[in-house]
Amino acid sequence: MLRQLEQDRPPEGLQRGRYPAPAWTIAALGMALLLGAVLFLSWRARRASKRSRGSR
Repeated sequence: MLRQLEQDRPPEGLQRGRYPAPAWTIAALGMALLLGAVLFLSWRARRASKRSRGSR
């Protein structure tokens, strides 16, 4: 008689790996990173435009 082995499969999507996390956590982290990048680039652009106005 053949005996079937039951194998555990890893969870789908983002829940596998070293640090399992739900999808909403990954989305929130991505949004925070995007917001930080936009704020940083706008801050640098304002600073550069103030410098160029001051050197005239």
